[in-house]
Amino acid sequence: MRPLSRATALAGAALIALGSVQPAFAAPRGGFSVSGKDGPFIKQVAGRTLGGAGGGGAAMGLASDAINQGQYQAARLRMPQTEAKIAELLGRIEANWPYDKSAPVQVHILGVDNYNAYALPDGSIIVGFGLLDMAQSDDEVAFILAHELAHIRLNHFEKAEAPASSGGGLSKAATVLAVGAAVGAASGGFGSLDPAALDATRRATAANDLLNFMNNTMVSPDHTREKEDEADALGFDLANLAPYSAETASARVFDTIQADEDRRAKLSEALNDQLKKELGAAVKDGRAASLVMTGMSGGSLRGGLLQGAARIGLGVAAQRSGDGPKHRKPEERKAGIADYSVTAYPEGLPLRDEQKAWLDDLRATSEYQEAKIAVAAVKQAMINRAAGDYTGAENELAKVGTTQFAASPLVLNEMARVRGDMGDPARSNELFNQAHQSPDQTVDGYVDHVRMLYQAGKADDAVGVVDLGAARFNGDEKPFLSLLIAIYKTNKMEAEAEQYLQKCAAHRDPGLTKDCELAYGGPAAGGGGRGGMPSLGIGGLLGR
Repeated sequence: MRPLSRATALAGAALIALGSVQPAFAAPRGGFSVSGKDGPFIKQVAGRTLGGAGGGGAAMGLASDAINQGQYQAARLRMPQTEAKIAELLGRIEANWPYDKSAPVQVHILGVDNYNAYALPDGSIIVGFGLLDMAQSDDEVAFILAHELAHIRLNHFEKAEAPASSGGGLSKAATVLAVGAAVGAASGGFGSLDPAALDATRRATAANDLLNFMNNTMVSPDHTREKEDEADALGFDLANLAPYSAETASARVFDTIQADEDRRAKLSEALNDQLKKELGAAVKDGRAASLVMTGMSGGSLRGGLLQGAARIGLGVAAQRSGDGPKHRKPEERKAGIADYSVTAYPEGLPLRDEQKAWLDDLRATSEYQEAKIAVAAVKQAMINRAAGDYTGAENELAKVGTTQFAASPLVLNEMARVRGDMGDPARSNELFNQAHQSPDQTVDGYVDHVRMLYQAGKADDAVGVVDLGAARFNGDEKPFLSLLIAIYKTNKMEAEAEQYLQKCAAHRDPGLTKDCELAYGGPAAGGGGRGGMPSLGIGGLLGR
């Protein structure tokens, strides 16, 4: 009998950790779909249609549209040294891919503390800074990159798949719209709110911003579980061939993913509670209270804004419970890949020490150290802003001032939000305009700029920024529709507001429709619309 292999030991440990009484080779709960009985998966895919980056016209359309809209790069940091190091590691991994690899893989980094990465149909891999910061070994990073590379090389984007975020909930605009438009439209929007209600609204909006940043910044195509299983198995093969300690690294990766999800869920739940508390404090008008607490038009919004806010918590809980077609729970993935390792490599794998030289070199650069300062400062500034501590938020952001990331939209947009909440729309406007000059500015920056101007009572300026933002992103007004409704509604331009409400309905997006109805104060009198309305643009207000 051959000695107990490292793979067998790890597989047994994984199953024991799950409290399982199954035999060592039983499939984990949920049925990991890749069997290693026919050998390593990298050999099993030899007869499949494989390709380089991008799987087809529809998939490439998804990629370009999403990137253009900023969905996938809402917190991008330009880190050429770090990107080159990641590309070097990817090259080491991909050297063992025996099939087509003609299309090069691009690397982008997001300034978020998520322990995560994802691939896009255009052949790019998006890496959260938190992955680089929390990883304990090169082997961990190699396994995760190999998993994402597998999605690309296995042509998992052959059919366009809708993007999915890691958390559901209100849009960035919905909180402020419901309080500022649906609450105060009849008497002038935000100008009608007393100071205490206005402060509560700002804190609620900031809490919603942070929830969005934490749970929706890293967005990925919604792969089936079968595709995720394939990427886990092929990622294991590629990492092993590189060669890295795929068994130990993959087990730690899944454990760290679980810990990171728990950490973010705990903060999300606290912020969700804060959001609902602040909304309750903000809504004092009788009509507004009825709208927010009980819903509109016989409950057509299913309880109004507070229940909408609760969708954030429900979205986080759904991810934690493994609902939906995305990744299995981390412990299920851990057990599945351990079982795959044993069956695909029955003779066991070489015992390897984990490596750290690559990570040490990467973390030693000034670029990395300054990015670490920027990521931590922006996150803490958002936390402080949600608590109404604007001085604390500005002190955090000041830490970034001497770094190479001081002029990045990640930093400038948050500085602008803080100044807006402090009642300084002129400085906020300057900062947003500075961020708009960057090639990395995204829709969120324009949306928040419009939101700030709307809140400051500068309707014409707000609509002008909508025009600029829509023109930059392929003429798409969708991210701005609820804000446009609020602006026209507050200025008592009912026909124009209803036209935009009908355009919302034409998109057939339930979340967008609810946000638009919150901004309008209820559904349009005639129900949904057919869309096709011409853009009103800045002339809609200035021309009146």
